[in-house]
Amino acid sequence: AEMVEDESLRARIQSDLDAMQGLVKEGLAYARSLDERKPPQAIELGPLLHALAEDAHDMGWTVSVPEDGHARVAGNPAALRRALWNLIENGVKFGDRVDIRHRCNAERCELLIRDHGQGLPESELEKVFEPFYRTESSRNRETGGTGLGLAITRNLLRGQGGEVSLHNHPQGGLEARVLPTVR
Repeated sequence: AEMVEDESLRARIQSDLDAMQGLVKEGLAYARSLDERKPPQAIELGPLLHALAEDAHDMGWTVSVPEDGHARVAGNPAALRRALWNLIENGVKFGDRVDIRHRCNAERCELLIRDHGQGLPESELEKVFEPFYRTESSRNRETGGTGLGLAITRNLLRGQGGEVSLHNHPQGGLEARVLPTVR
């Protein structure tokens, strides 16, 4: 690509190469997420959520997290972090800002990750977890991604005994409900 003299053509070729490289990286991450089975360890939610919010703020994103995050879950810290990051990234991409809350007790912990976008048609809420599936509104190469982020998220959470689902929030936007394993 660097040897192409036509600057416009070179830029298009480089863009295609970048897109292919991104797809290969996401494909490899998806393949790894299918086999992410490490022994669970205790994870304090507060520090994890605050670290994610700080990373998001460093990127110029608006992400709010609860001040009290004393809940503890069990799992692979890196896998849980990646799963939550994918949800935050999608929320910012399609809904401008993200609010994270949690409801936890001794038996169950539920993380609620809400964006403030348009939400999704009911028929799309489960389909978006399929590998390479993208909603019609995300076909743009710049905003649509590879269609693997949510599939990776689900694989990572299920590999730890957790779950994720999407729901349209009554006040607008999309809400991801993450059920990690409680310790």
